[in-house]
Amino acid sequence: MHLSRVPDHVAHAGLRALYTVCIADGELSPLEQSFLRGVQEHVLHSHVDLATLSPITLDELARAIAPGEHRARVLTGAVIAACIDGRATDDEVDVIEQLATALELDPAPVRTARRLAKQQLFLARIDIARRALAGHKVRQTVREEGALAMIAQLMPMMGVADRALAARYRALASSPAGTLGRGYFDFVESNGFSFPGEPGAGPEIIVVHDCLHVLGDYGTSPEQEIEVASFQAGCHGGDPLYGLLFGIAQYHLGVQVAPVAPAESMNADPERMMHAFARGCLVKRDMWSDFRPWEHFAKPLDALRDELNVVPA
Repeated sequence: MHLSRVPDHVAHAGLRALYTVCIADGELSPLEQSFLRGVQEHVLHSHVDLATLSPITLDELARAIAPGEHRARVLTGAVIAACIDGRATDDEVDVIEQLATALELDPAPVRTARRLAKQQLFLARIDIARRALAGHKVRQTVREEGALAMIAQLMPMMGVADRALAARYRALASSPAGTLGRGYFDFVESNGFSFPGEPGAGPEIIVVHDCLHVLGDYGTSPEQEIEVASFQAGCHGGDPLYGLLFGIAQYHLGVQVAPVAPAESMNADPERMMHAFARGCLVKRDMWSDFRPWEHFAKPLDALRDELNVVPA
C-alpha cells in the first residue's frame, strides 16, 4: 500500500477522529495513546501535540477530508483504534458507524467491528479470514489453478502427505547461505514447523507469510507475529484493514483466526505495529498477489531486500 503524503489539516482531523473513537468508552488508555503516537510518527509524519486533541464532529470531519483514499484510511484507523486496548466496545463502534456514514464509506468494516464488540466471534473470524492474506491467496489459487489445486493444498492438514512437495521444500537445505531459500528453510526448521506437504502442515499459500518473516527479519513471538502481520498488511496493494486485524485478533484480542496457531491476548505494541506497517508500505511489490517464492528462493537476501525496498528494521 502506497502511503501518499497527508496534508497537515487532514492529519489533524484524522487524529481527532481516532481520538473520538478511543474516548467513546470513557477513557484514553495507555495502549490507545501509544497507537495515536504510532500513527502520527510512522504513518502521518505530522507534528500535532496529541495532548491537545479534542473530539471532532461529523460535519468537521467530512469538510476536512475530501472523498478519496484519506477517508478510507481514517476508517481503517478507527477500527484498529477501537480494538487496540484489547476489546472493541459498542460505544466505540457506534462512533465508527457514524464516521463511516459521514464519510460515505463501505460499511463492511463497521459490521466486522460490531461483531467483535458483541463477541460474535464465528462471524468475525469469517470476515477477517476471508479478507486477510490467506483468503486472498485461496481465491488467487482457485482462480489461477482451479479448486482441486486448493483442495490438494489442504490435504496435509488432514494428515494426507504430499511427499514430492515436501521433498522439494526439504531440498532447500542445500541452498547457499544468505539466500531466501536457505533463510526460509532455516526459519521453518528453527521454529519446529512443518514444510508444505508434510502431515499436519498448513497449505502452501502460507509460504508467502513465512517469507515475509525472513525478509522483514521478524521472529515468531506473539508480539512479533503482530508486527509481521502489520508489515504484511502494508505490503498489500489493497485495503490493509483486514491484514492488520488478522494480527490483532489472533494475538491481542484472543480471537483465533489462524487454524494452526492458538489465540493469545494483549500482546500488541501499537508503536512497533505502526512502524512495521509503514515499513511494509514502502515495499515496491504487492506481496499478496505478485510474489511467488520459488521465483526468488535462489536470490541473495540482501539483493532481494534491495529489489523490493525492504528497509532495515
